[in-house]
Amino acid sequence: MTARFLPDYGLYLLNKGVRPETRLVFFDLPVEHLTRPDLRTVSLTLSTEDGGQDYAISFDFVGPRVEELLAIFPEAQQASIWRWLEDRYTVGEHLAIAPPATVFSLEATLGAVRQGLYERFAPLIVRRVTARP
Repeated sequence: MTARFLPDYGLYLLNKGVRPETRLVFFDLPVEHLTRPDLRTVSLTLSTEDGGQDYAISFDFVGPRVEELLAIFPEAQQASIWRWLEDRYTVGEHLAIAPPATVFSLEATLGAVRQGLYERFAPLIVRRVTARP
């Protein structure tokens, strides 16, 4: 079953020697869906390419970073997403976002390696989110 998954970008960076405290910056990230792996975390999973190889990349938003993420959406969408987040029964679920929004810039560091249901991965822990000026 693991053949369906792209290699993890966080593990790739760790294997290349990127230090966990290194600040990585990404621009113009589309937010078309969110995942809620636990009560206090919101995740955004995308794909990226490096050296001709596609990778899965996972960004984890915790605490005030969730508020910064939601600030990129219009108020009506923010309210809808907050309702989803306030429901403790949505843990483990995915939320499709329509229309999608775009994060102007995001700063993250590498998180600890985790074992998912089907693969190991190293999420990027979001340190700062910037909406389009």
